[in-house]
Amino acid sequence: MLSGTDCAEMNEDGFSDELARLKRQGAGVLVVGSVRPDQRRDACRRLLGQESEQLRRRILVSTTGDSHQLPLRVDDPDPETFSPISYDAQARSAAASSPPAGPSIPASPTEVDTLADLGIAISSAIESFETDAGGLEPAELRVGIDSLLPLLEEYGKQQLFKFLHLTNGRTRDVNGMAHYHLPVERDARIVPILSPLFDIVVELREQNGNYQERWIIDDGTHSSGWLSVGPK
Repeated sequence: MLSGTDCAEMNEDGFSDELARLKRQGAGVLVVGSVRPDQRRDACRRLLGQESEQLRRRILVSTTGDSHQLPLRVDDPDPETFSPISYDAQARSAAASSPPAGPSIPASPTEVDTLADLGIAISSAIESFETDAGGLEPAELRVGIDSLLPLLEEYGKQQLFKFLHLTNGRTRDVNGMAHYHLPVERDARIVPILSPLFDIVVELREQNGNYQERWIIDDGTHSSGWLSVGPK
């Protein structure tokens, strides 16, 4: 967890104020770093607002064939506030293998197998939440995609760039936050290509058995520095 010293440093450099502004106005977050699945899962839970007492409406997308794992990232996967989506490019070219045993999803995920359909599914889920709620409060909507790599491999940089631009725009329209995991190191060549689309880059690492993350806003204008986010 974040220490008091960490929080003080974040306030001194204006980081907390800028982060609060982005949460109110909506933001796109790129999460990078080659780390263990449990660290990535924990980061996802925080970005989905699991520790907040405020109402959150969550759209969670699996692109890795692990849709059965989606409920693990949400404490209370109520169908009224949780919309799972499963994207599987391999479904068009290979027989799907049986998923490993895991918890059932309370609402069956919307299944798509093209990038265009994925964008439509996310937009439709946002529209459904807007209608049900009679309008969304700032930061109420949280969108998460568990990996961009399958989309990058299937469609290339140009189409992925367009998809991210449109999805970020739709999320910001309702002052929501969308985060996307890209499990590569921050110095990978794809990162500076995609990062201009995002308000925040979150870098994950494991250091001497400690899980750490660093939040970077506006290409380094504001930074949290490395923060410990879990025990050894």
